[in-house]
Amino acid sequence: RHSFPTRRSSDLNEQHTPKMAILTYVYIFAVLFIADSMQDTYVPCKSGPLPESVSITGCSSVPCNLVRGKNVEGRINFKAVSNAKSLKPVVDAEVGIIHTPFPLPEQNACRNLVNGQCPLQKGESATYLLKMPVEKSYPKISLTIQLSLVDENNNSQVCFRIPAKVVD
Repeated sequence: RHSFPTRRSSDLNEQHTPKMAILTYVYIFAVLFIADSMQDTYVPCKSGPLPESVSITGCSSVPCNLVRGKNVEGRINFKAVSNAKSLKPVVDAEVGIIHTPFPLPEQNACRNLVNGQCPLQKGESATYLLKMPVEKSYPKISLTIQLSLVDENNNSQVCFRIPAKVVD
């Protein structure tokens, strides 16, 4: 009769615990790293079509720093949700519960399309070049900026919000 050594389940757990712990930590680190690298510089509007992507120069995570005396520049990639003969930027600055319209210097957004041109056809991809001045006189505050590009019927073609801070 041969006697085979038997292992208790506690022996198996002791042997695998260090490996499992390392694998668990590697997995958690990878998930957090990927999630952090995918962080966007915008949040969705309460309603309105989302952009395909938003890239704000000098901003890799929110809130974005808006430097007084400089221009905020960014690229907004979107697909037209309907035919649009014209586009106009509608910007709202939100501080707490106070909303203030913030007209951009260029009110014809078609002039700032660097990919695509007006009129846009439904489903057509376009890239809007955002240029927004941050005056030296602006107070140093936290705010949320909402940008929507609206067509001739006042329908939003793209909408997003940027949590931001005005800084020196």
